[in-house]
Amino acid sequence: MESNSPSLSTEESTEKLEAALRAGSPPTQDPPLVLTTLFARTVRLHGGAVALADGAERFTYDRLNRRANRMARHLQGRGVGRGDRVGVHMHRSPDLYAVILAVLKAGGCVVPLDPAHPTQYLARILREARPSPVICDDPDDLPSEARAGALSRDDLVRGSEGLPDGDPDPGTGPEDTAFLMYTSGSTGRPKGVRIAHRGLARLGPHSGPLDIGPPDGLTQSAAFSFAASTIEIWLAFLHGATLLPMPPGLPSLPVLREAVEERGATVLSLPCGLFNALVDQEPECLRSVRIVLLSGDFPSPDHLRRALAHTDAVVYNGYGCTENSSITALHPLTSPDDVDGTGVVPIGRPLPTVTLEVYDPSMRPCDAGEVGELCVGGAGVALGYADQPELTAEKFTRDPDGDGLLYRTGDLARRNDNGDIVLVGRGDSMVKIRGFRVETSAVTLAVRALDGVADAAVKAFEDEDTHEKRLVAFYTTGDGCPADPADLVRRLSADLPSHMVPSAFRHLEKMPTNVNGKIDRTALTVESRKNRKIRNNRNEKSEKGEKTMQNPLEAVVLQSWIEISGMDDFSTTDSFLGHGGNSLHFVQLASRLQKIFGIEITTESVFRHGTVEQLARFIEESRDQAATTSSSHG
Repeated sequence: MESNSPSLSTEESTEKLEAALRAGSPPTQDPPLVLTTLFARTVRLHGGAVALADGAERFTYDRLNRRANRMARHLQGRGVGRGDRVGVHMHRSPDLYAVILAVLKAGGCVVPLDPAHPTQYLARILREARPSPVICDDPDDLPSEARAGALSRDDLVRGSEGLPDGDPDPGTGPEDTAFLMYTSGSTGRPKGVRIAHRGLARLGPHSGPLDIGPPDGLTQSAAFSFAASTIEIWLAFLHGATLLPMPPGLPSLPVLREAVEERGATVLSLPCGLFNALVDQEPECLRSVRIVLLSGDFPSPDHLRRALAHTDAVVYNGYGCTENSSITALHPLTSPDDVDGTGVVPIGRPLPTVTLEVYDPSMRPCDAGEVGELCVGGAGVALGYADQPELTAEKFTRDPDGDGLLYRTGDLARRNDNGDIVLVGRGDSMVKIRGFRVETSAVTLAVRALDGVADAAVKAFEDEDTHEKRLVAFYTTGDGCPADPADLVRRLSADLPSHMVPSAFRHLEKMPTNVNGKIDRTALTVESRKNRKIRNNRNEKSEKGEKTMQNPLEAVVLQSWIEISGMDDFSTTDSFLGHGGNSLHFVQLASRLQKIFGIEITTESVFRHGTVEQLARFIEESRDQAATTSSSHG
């Protein structure tokens, strides 16, 4: 049991709200900030509106609610009650969202388990969270120790048939835990963030400038285990808008264009890197959207200006963290002139019911322009970390001016002259990689644990053009010989999510140390793109460069990859992963090659055919197959 806070029932609170709305005046008392209570309000107001649109499937709010209610009754019959943790290991589908609602309606706490994550990583989360049951697409996809108590989606659907479809009332209150979401920890132990109902339910009555309603379609592309997904889901479900699930993984640019042009997306939620790729290659699809929500890292000023020249949409630079139920502050941009010459884009001001303050080390508010630690307070603050009281006490502290809790983000920030908050950087080892918060110390431990690695350190570097960060691992080996980067990626990928796997590896004869004998992180550097180009231009062709290309398409693929990744000394046999490549590069390369060759090339195609040589061969075979099919139909 996570909480026993008293609350109004779902039916009781919704009836009071409805009565006030019918009377033509605002309610005298807001309904409690409980996700299921406010979802029930949406169903009453917009029951006939489309809640989910996934391919040919359309679920109205009324249909989705009834399906979730039947599932909730089945879960309650299996013993799930208020505060119980229930794992959800499912790919995106309409039933994923019905299951989320069902767990909450039964009174439970959702523990998201991303099927894309390695089995060993999921096993650690399962040991930490101890959910029961684990709802899944297929029990065979779970770690072996979780299969015995698993509940397949098909069995849940069959078991719920014929059960009552009215709203159950488990007595859930605003302080109950709705989601237990895991992020990387500095010791290698995942951190389970207990997100309260109020933390997300606030987005119903208190979403600030985000005027979202039934005519809107919101893309849902963030991983279910990532806090950004809760924002996409609940901004839709608490306002009667249509949720548009994207295919698994990071959506390709053609898929995003289709979402806007054919599926009716009016609100795009994008990490900064994917937004940059969209602006570079598909800017026209921004013309018909109303809102773009950016998250994850420092946005590129150049891409913002170009996007704002193509669209009338409001582009919001968003800020958030899992420990504050994700979205916390927004800074609106409506024209290229809103991006000033310094290129510094504020995170803006907090949403209603949220506080943001910059404090000095003594927890006194900083003056304008003074750099300090950004602290978040208000309705979004999480309930702490599951089963980690010391870490909770370190990161969650009392507001010096009141009785509320503050979360110490570790982000360094300052207020500008307009009162907006501007991020400066981090004060610890945590960084943002493609929108995910990553503890570099956790990745360092994983690299050091690899057979053959003697010592290692992992550091984040920012691209001078895109401002995106990437992880680089510096390592030594017992025999003094460098390891194959592709092999290092393969072994790390068995234990870490993809966003925690370094995109480049640098072998060193020995690790640099300071006077105290500790690793000197300031001495761990990578060559800038500009200097690398100068060096390559001065040097004669290397042995790699003189290799005769076996396939004439390789030159096109290689040049495209070099332009996208900036890896000028790349060869046709180097693996994309481990030599500076990441999932955003794959999205861009797939989109560019699809336009060049006129055949379908997905992000998954680039991942599976992981070198220039292999990808060119795949493209050649695909073109030949397409030509054969075309001639046979002719």
